[in-house]
Amino acid sequence: MTAAAGGTLATQLQGNLQAQRDCAQQLLDILQAERAALTATDVERLEALTRSKAEAAGLLQKLGATLVQLRGAARMPDFNSWFAQLRLPSLAALWQELLALAEQCQRANLDNAVLLSTREAQLKQTLRAFRPAGAPELYGRSGYAPLDLPPRHFGSA
Repeated sequence: MTAAAGGTLATQLQGNLQAQRDCAQQLLDILQAERAALTATDVERLEALTRSKAEAAGLLQKLGATLVQLRGAARMPDFNSWFAQLRLPSLAALWQELLALAEQCQRANLDNAVLLSTREAQLKQTLRAFRPAGAPELYGRSGYAPLDLPPRHFGSA
């Protein structure tokens, strides 16, 4: 690899890792806002945050795929050894920062999922309390009423 090619690669890596870091930080901020909206039961805010979260996750996925392609082109088995070979401590530091942010995002997302499942259980319990004894549920998880009809057998030729 020539020095010019190494510089170009380092510039691409730096830009990609910085974009991923910024996007991961934005995603973490969205997840924290989502938690606040879940706690406040702010449905409109949750809808907007869900769209923003999907966009940020999509961008992270695209940036990650580009990074994997760059690593594949360099024929390196993993990122840590690649960054060590390039001898650019700033890349390794950015990578570690990105990994830490990804871990925080994962924890925040799991916390929000627990909060959502708790809310779902509370809502189901409330709906059951208002339903007359012995009455079937109006809608199943798929949004349709479970009919419990026996299957029909059709003749064969």
